[in-house]
Amino acid sequence: MFDEGNAAFNAGRYDDAAAAFASCLAREPDRVEALYNRGNALQKAGRLIESVESYLTCVRMAPDFAPVYCALAEALRGLRMFGDAKAMAQEAAARMPRDVDTLICLAGKHFDLGEFPEAARFYGEALALDPLHAGVLNNLANALHCVGQVDAALVMHERCYRLEPDNPTWRYNRALAMLAAGDFKRGWAEHEWRRREPVAPQAGPLWRGEDPAGRRILLVAEQGLGDTLQFVRYAPLVAARGATVVLEAQPGLERLLRSVPGVAEVVPRGASAPTDMHCLLMSLPWLFGTTVQTIPATLPYLAPPDALRTAWATRVGDEPRLRVGLVWAGGARPDDIDCEVIDRRRSIGNPALLSRLAEVPGVRFYNLQKDRAGLPAELDAVDLMGGVADFADTAALVAQLDLVIAVDTSVAHLAGAMGKPVWMLSRRDGCWRWMQDREDTPWYPTMRIYRQRTQGDWTEVLGRVATDLRALAAAHQPRRAAPAAPADPATAPATAPAAPRTAKITGAGNGPILRGPARIPA
Repeated sequence: MFDEGNAAFNAGRYDDAAAAFASCLAREPDRVEALYNRGNALQKAGRLIESVESYLTCVRMAPDFAPVYCALAEALRGLRMFGDAKAMAQEAAARMPRDVDTLICLAGKHFDLGEFPEAARFYGEALALDPLHAGVLNNLANALHCVGQVDAALVMHERCYRLEPDNPTWRYNRALAMLAAGDFKRGWAEHEWRRREPVAPQAGPLWRGEDPAGRRILLVAEQGLGDTLQFVRYAPLVAARGATVVLEAQPGLERLLRSVPGVAEVVPRGASAPTDMHCLLMSLPWLFGTTVQTIPATLPYLAPPDALRTAWATRVGDEPRLRVGLVWAGGARPDDIDCEVIDRRRSIGNPALLSRLAEVPGVRFYNLQKDRAGLPAELDAVDLMGGVADFADTAALVAQLDLVIAVDTSVAHLAGAMGKPVWMLSRRDGCWRWMQDREDTPWYPTMRIYRQRTQGDWTEVLGRVATDLRALAAAHQPRRAAPAAPADPATAPATAPAAPRTAKITGAGNGPILRGPARIPA
């Protein structure tokens, strides 16, 4: 049964493999390799809790069997138990300190926790043992990028590129480092190696920058909502070349994106929209030869419909104090663990820290966070998000505010695209698009960046924000109330108006990494 289990595992039949190893253990309950292999098969089958149980039994039976600790670390990571995963990787490294895969595993667990100097150290140790390991070079480059050593990261990326020039993951990570360094000429070309979803045949062939006059071009949204809000600025440039622009949009963006100049039609993601050609939205900077100096930043390029803006003005009402919207967390992606790891770093995990802002007089706070509780009661924030159905509603609400304070998420892009003053709170290992150590960004002239000076330290960031907010509030001149007007039914809020309420709920609120493979004994 042991050999049958190995054969099923190698064929990708992981449930069958787990059953075969279980049968083997029924006959030989003390066979460590069968316990370990069963854990591997269960992990591959997505049965993580069972795999952890199998690995733990293996540890109790043979505590010096080193490979099980790395496998256990990967299973615990899959369960989002990142601290425990690191502890198990440390156990593995204590038993196999010169094993490359073990060092990759340990470095990756430090990376997950935002411990980038430690991650770089262990990737460096792995590289010393195997200097031609492209995956280690890629991971070391990512860790160096995250500690702010972008030039050193690019050296590692170059070595990786020379070893495996056709690996799309390595090339994509290299692109992000180039863009973060401001090398847009090479970075946008390299960015074409990113992973992309297939496009329907009826969208026509890929547009490569040739004369589009008289053609219908589908601009395909990709990656996150913030990416679409950032790069839709290129749609008017395509229209200006004579194309009829059809824009694909993620759910929740369709109504808002109809405001983009030059967009003839907006279709939902995945819709069958017959066009002559198509282009991925994030390929447009490359096709237009964008440099740091030529970023199209004419604002605003997004706006809510006028009637919707008026309807939200009525709902917000007259408020003489400085109106400030707050977003403290990004959108969760439970199906993508690497995105979730990043979200843990970009979000303020303990929203009670925002209570620091309650000390600032002359400010009225508004919750802009959708579907997440935790805003401190001390802020006495107005919460109208129950009446927000999509980003057109959010834009209409943002239009009533004087300032948006947000972590690096889609609402920060929305406010910037509307030309609204926005203070963006950035993790220390900020996204490539904000480049290195800048407090401004050419993408959004009205944005100010408050970057962590120490990884994970939001307290210091919010202290700076509170100081600047105090000065802004002191200089604030109350706006005149907008006159009420009947809403146009076609552009009115998509849900029934909700009465303003005060948020009183309290409580807790970069590139792909190569993982050490779980090895299976023959």
